[in-house]
Amino acid sequence: MAMDRFNVGPIVVLGAGINGAAIARELALQGADVLLIDAEDLAGGTTSYSSRLIHGGLRYLEYAEISLVRESLAERDRLLHLAPEMVHPLELLIPVGNRLSGLISGAQRFFLKSGAAPKDGRGSLVVRLGLTLYDRFASGAVPSHRRLTAAQFAESKLNTKKFFTAFSYFDGQLTFPEQFVLALVQDAQAAVKEQGGAFSLRTYQHVRREGETLFFSSIHPNQESSGNEIAVTPAAVINAAGPWVDAALAGLNVPSAKLIGGTKGSHLISRCPDLRKALGPRGVYAEASDGRPIFILPWNDACLIGTTDIRYDGDPAEAVASDEEIEYLIDATNAIFPEVGFTREDVQQHYCGVRPLPAVGEGTTSSITRSHVVHRHEGEPFPLYSIIGGKLTTCRSLAEDTVKVVLPDLRQKVEYNSRDRPLPAPFFGDTPVDAALLPDVNIPVAHVAYVIEHFAAKTLADLVERRLMLVFDPNLSRQCLYTLGEQLATAGWLERSQIDDEVDHYVVRLQKRYGKRVS
Repeated sequence: MAMDRFNVGPIVVLGAGINGAAIARELALQGADVLLIDAEDLAGGTTSYSSRLIHGGLRYLEYAEISLVRESLAERDRLLHLAPEMVHPLELLIPVGNRLSGLISGAQRFFLKSGAAPKDGRGSLVVRLGLTLYDRFASGAVPSHRRLTAAQFAESKLNTKKFFTAFSYFDGQLTFPEQFVLALVQDAQAAVKEQGGAFSLRTYQHVRREGETLFFSSIHPNQESSGNEIAVTPAAVINAAGPWVDAALAGLNVPSAKLIGGTKGSHLISRCPDLRKALGPRGVYAEASDGRPIFILPWNDACLIGTTDIRYDGDPAEAVASDEEIEYLIDATNAIFPEVGFTREDVQQHYCGVRPLPAVGEGTTSSITRSHVVHRHEGEPFPLYSIIGGKLTTCRSLAEDTVKVVLPDLRQKVEYNSRDRPLPAPFFGDTPVDAALLPDVNIPVAHVAYVIEHFAAKTLADLVERRLMLVFDPNLSRQCLYTLGEQLATAGWLERSQIDDEVDHYVVRLQKRYGKRVS
């Protein structure tokens, strides 16, 4: 039995975002007993507000983070192969306006890790050099970069007064990272059946510690806590709470210097037909007026525009896109596609998340490393680790690195890894013939019941934002929300008398957090 192997209780993973779920899956492959815990919902933090790109980190080359780029490219190509239902190749254009700009400032960033972005943008020599290295470090899973011909550039609809040519290269896109997390959880459940051990997921949990024991109790927002606690003596605790890493340590009464210095990134979603037509099937990776890279991507039958990078010290749950950030991204879009005449009215909604970057001193946010660290906390009654940094693309390799640290500390061998393990899209249950559909959206009601039962969906936000992805559906309506509320009531997560008020409150949340209006 796995319990005998680890002698005490399960390995507890705090945080059920992309990194926590990947770590839980990697541990499950070893036959470990795993308890995945979150104070909120699966993928309820940074994962849901990411840029939805699986990429090698082209701009990291400027700061000489060669190992991170190699790792990211290897993971990009691996995910394209192992998770093709969720991750697909995406062609990106890099427009350039001159030939020589950025050579000196680029050398400063590469060798000294400092220096401002070039005022005139990165020139074609710098871009070509970066893309050449990018191709060399990759495995060949996607086409190599190329420079557009004059005719191709003219057809691209890019600003010909600002740019004189453009380069094409490929990365990957993950349409819904939220469902990627579901797939990781589902595969962790499958792994324990193969390897032994156990896997348990508990969301909306309050965690406290007394000595070497952790106590978990429900904090579900729609129900009063029963006061019942589950006591666990963990074999180890892995703090993968993302931007809440420091808060999680404080909740465990663990003294620690500040580990996370988050930055917030905002994104816009637009269904502007002129912008969608100008963009075509390819994304654009360009620079805003301050030299920060931004992108405009075809995504989910819309355009996804991002992102900002602003230091943020508040509660990550309260981070929203500011008016200044929205205008910044609108201006950057118009500089790339001036003929579109993009305005605030063309923005259907927005979202904002906080990156769990390492705490550092002064300096540009773009220079903060995106690599990850598994930090050991000494002197605690059980082995305790905090995950600092990380990114969507490298969640699997981060998980593998974490397991290589944790299991030897527990005197266990690492016998397996997920490098060649396929990750199919999550299964939402069979669709009955003539299945009833949710009002105004083409999703079977049976799928709602399935994710409530099997994927721990307990609130409207869980269903709309992180299971069914209706938050991005322009047809989402109050009637649809009411039907979802009925399903939650049937499952016992909501009183039927609460449905109207819950829908009203949720409509306000959608407006505040996403700028989304529901009819």
